[in-house]
Parts: sequence; structure tokens; C-alpha cells
Amino acid sequence: MNESNYAESPYFTTMPDEHDSYEVFHSFDAVLENPDYHSHDYYEIYLHIQGGEQFELDSRRFELGPGQLVVIPPFCMHGIVKPTVLKDYERAFVNVSPDILRALGCGAIDLDRFFRSYTARGHYSFLMSPEETRDCLGFIDRLIEAGQRPGETGRYYRSVQLTNFLCQVCRIMEKSLTADGPAPSAHVLQQVLTYINSHYTQAIRLEEIARQFGLSVSSLSHSFARYANRSIYDYVLYRRVMLARKLMLTDQSLSSIAYQCGFNDYSNFLRMFTKFVGVSPSRYRREHLVNGQLQQDAQRRQEEQAQE
Repeated sequence: MNESNYAESPYFTTMPDEHDSYEVFHSFDAVLENPDYHSHDYYEIYLHIQGGEQFELDSRRFELGPGQLVVIPPFCMHGIVKPTVLKDYERAFVNVSPDILRALGCGAIDLDRFFRSYTARGHYSFLMSPEETRDCLGFIDRLIEAGQRPGETGRYYRSVQLTNFLCQVCRIMEKSLTADGPAPSAHVLQQVLTYINSHYTQAIRLEEIARQFGLSVSSLSHSFARYANRSIYDYVLYRRVMLARKLMLTDQSLSSIAYQCGFNDYSNFLRMFTKFVGVSPSRYRREHLVNGQLQQDAQRRQEEQAQE
């Protein structure tokens, strides 16, 4: 970033005077001390992947979680305020000028005005689903790769990828509840946990749970993670995998077990089971079925003796 003498402050930066008028980054730091508090004359679309806890934007502070999207308008002071030493900090962001935003709307939409319609009402932060996070990071990584393409076709390809990324951001902003909101009580979180325990084999959407319990998506997500020591997404997957382990001691097929546990795609079941258990479903069954059958036989004999 080029430094500016605006207000003789080292915390204000300007967009480089380059052909495309945007910048894109995807970075990871094992350790980052004292992240800076700064401002600039362009939009920053910031994707928090992991490592941060609290973010401040013009004295407005909110929690950061995995898959957090923050739209930062020009001339707003902002930065991570907690922790002061970031560990395993991963983020991605696109810096783009208001002029380019208006141009990329192609006359169909004024993207500068669209973003301002949210930020003017204090809506800066939005929670993305894991799929939306992967899509946005995919667009950003392709934008980074496109920077290596020369000539007019390279510039056109960059324009297309940037437009696709901005379309995704607009969709997320339109459908998402704002990420700000009061923290739910332990009683409410226990109700949420009970609800998930009764429905984890079904399709569960974070937005639906938040709406049912009168919470914002971000408040629910962050508070549940602190309460259960894992995200709702990971908790649902964990419960499904634990149920699958139990069902593997029966003679049902693996595909049938996957479907009963809420996995509509066997490849996803295979991937998640291996992630949580450490071995594939078929190997787990081979290693545990014999012992499991012996336990079932012993239990059946005990029940028969009790009935005599």
C-alpha cells in the first residue's frame, strides 16, 4: 500500500494509481503482533478466516468468527483490537475504489450506493456459511492468479473474476442477518443444544435456528462456540459421525448408515468420518465389528437370563 500524508498520519493509505484500481490479498501469519488500526480512501472487503476475536470499525466493536465478512467503507478507522498478538491468523481482502465499483455495475446497479445503503445503517458485518466462505476464497485466489496474466485478455479476466466476487458479496449481504446482536443466555443456548440434538440428522441451517430462537446469526454462532467448545457446524457433524459409529455395529450398508445420519453425499460422509475418527468407515467397521458383535451377544444373553 502506498502511504499518504493525509492529516500527517501513518494510519491512512490510498489506492495505488494503477490500471485496475483494486488490490487483493490472501494471507496467513503464524504470529502477528499489534495489528495496526488504520483507514484508507477505498472500500475494503475483509474476510476473516481464523485468528481474530474482536474487530473495531469507527468505535463500533463486534465479535469475529470463522467466515466473517466485513464491508469497510472509505475513511473509516478500523482494525482488530483483540487479541493484541494474533496466532494462526488467516484473512483475505479485496480493496476496490468507489469508481471501479460503479463501473463494474455495468449500468445495472451502483455497487458503491448498494454498499453505502448497508453501512450507513450500521450493517458492516455478515456471517458466511462454510460453502460461501469457500466460494469467496476461490474467487480471491483466482483474482490473485489472474494478476499474472498479461495484456487485454488478462485485464478482462480480472474484471470478470472481480465482478463474480462482488456478486457473491451482494448475495451474502442481501440474505444475511446482520452479524451484530446481543449474546443469548445459557438457558437459551441449552435450548438450542436440545433442538440440535433432536434434529441433527436432518438438514439444519444456521439462519433457521437463529430465527427460531430470536437471535442474530453471528450472536448465535459465537455464543454457541464458546458454550459447546465447537461451532454448530462441527457439532452437527460430530453427532452424525458418532451415530454412524454406533450403527456400524449392525449389518446395515455404509451408504444406508450415511443417509440415516444426515449425509446425502457418501463422499462427504467418508471425508467427515475420516476427519473425526481418524480412519475410513470401512476400516473402522472391520476393526470394531467383531468386538461389537461379541458385546451385543453378551448383552442379549444377559437380557434373556433376566427374563427367566
